[in-house]
Amino acid sequence: MLKSPCLAALVFAATGLACSPTNSNQTTPPDQTGGSTTGGTAGGPTLGDPNAGGGTDPNAPAGTGPNGQDSTTTGTGQTTPAVAGGPNDNRFIAPEISHSKGVPGGIVVLYPRIIPTTIAGENAALATQIQAKVRAVAEKALPGRPIDVRPSPERVCPKTGCEGVSINVLFSRSSTACVTVAIINGPGTSMTKLIPWGGSVEFKTGTDTIQFRDMPENFVKIKDFQPCDQLTTVMADQDQFIEAALRAAAGSAAPAGTTPGATGTSPPAKTSPAGPANVTSKPATRK
Repeated sequence: MLKSPCLAALVFAATGLACSPTNSNQTTPPDQTGGSTTGGTAGGPTLGDPNAGGGTDPNAPAGTGPNGQDSTTTGTGQTTPAVAGGPNDNRFIAPEISHSKGVPGGIVVLYPRIIPTTIAGENAALATQIQAKVRAVAEKALPGRPIDVRPSPERVCPKTGCEGVSINVLFSRSSTACVTVAIINGPGTSMTKLIPWGGSVEFKTGTDTIQFRDMPENFVKIKDFQPCDQLTTVMADQDQFIEAALRAAAGSAAPAGTTPGATGTSPPAKTSPAGPANVTSKPATRK
């Protein structure tokens, strides 16, 4: 007889809780205008905002914070929002794209463009030597300019180009034989100059100039290689042409989307220990 009142009380209490309205069981759909229901202003969804439209933006990159900001985790486990356009803002940037555009009047030394990419890892040490060689030549050609040396695998400027002159090297290897071709751009989206720097190559289109961000390996046919252990020494034979091209690129400073004019005449092809370089032209050395 004593248990019945207790059971009845428990049933009554449970029934009362089940009938109580809560914020999570609303009967009207949420506001779809993109505004906040807690006092925010109405408007369209913000890029990367996980609350816009009532769910996560399927186009937002993984790992982004509120309002499309990347977040970086510190050693203490705290998350710091990335500053738009800052060095830790990696949104929509592929690993091979330079995360720095350099500075106006400066030089960006990109990481070597190793083709095929499957051999990039095993040639990392040689790529570092080549990049050091590129930096030394750039310093000699344009003394006093600020130089931004990009780490692996940053091998190409962003779509809008770099702020200053950029230089890279197309590198390929077959066993113990290597070949290199310089890739030089003026500021912005100026045309790309290709110059053989080690080994013997020819250009498939008959010209050593291609569009900005075209893949240079699609325009180069390798004729002969150089021993990899002698590569930087052989490259020194062509340094004067690389230096001249860098000075020309720095002097042209063509506006974005334009093509700089021709610079000088072409000297005869230079003969290297491996044979003549089968190229159509090389820039004249400036005096």
